[in-house]
Amino acid sequence: MPENKALEVHKALADDTRFRLYHYIGLAGRPVSVREMSRRLSLHPNTLRPHLRRLEEAGLVSREIRKTASVGRPQTLYSARAAEQEETRDYRLLAEILSGLVRERRAMDEARDQARQWGAYLVAQGGPKPGVRLPARRNLAILQEAMARAGFDPRFRREDGSIEVTLRECPLRDLADDHRELVCTIHRGLIEGILGGLKPTLAMREFRPFAERGICRLRAG
Repeated sequence: MPENKALEVHKALADDTRFRLYHYIGLAGRPVSVREMSRRLSLHPNTLRPHLRRLEEAGLVSREIRKTASVGRPQTLYSARAAEQEETRDYRLLAEILSGLVRERRAMDEARDQARQWGAYLVAQGGPKPGVRLPARRNLAILQEAMARAGFDPRFRREDGSIEVTLRECPLRDLADDHRELVCTIHRGLIEGILGGLKPTLAMREFRPFAERGICRLRAG
């Protein structure tokens, strides 16, 4: 990603409202109307529109006009754009900027909650349809796929009716030295969301961040 393009992305997402919008659109996984975003985020449509334009200018969302079946104005829908696949991308600056916004306990709890939502979303991407209960073996495969999609490198071992997971890669490792509490909070939230999104769900029984150098361990059952 060219330097000026990366800077535009960083600036667009540094604003809390735009970050919430982008996050919501991404989680939806489908085109979303301004009316829906206004209702779910408790923000007036006139407040949202300039932020949506800014996200569109930064290349983070796309806009489409869809005619409705009934008589009335066409509906404007927004979708998250797929990230460009370039090896030169580096979101370290963006991560540092956003990390600075999370200082108090309330913000830390909100970050963990957001991470849980993302974890559940990652499971839903490759999981079963709602109401479908899978065999334990397939559930474990979905767990592995979701963790890998989040950037982890998981290893599994069954023991005493539970699953011990060794995570050899942490997608947030580069920030751990300066923002360890935040990194571990988001890390845990992601895993909780993934476990809670399985059918049947699994509960985290133990979580040991940095149990060894570069390795985190958890137990679920």
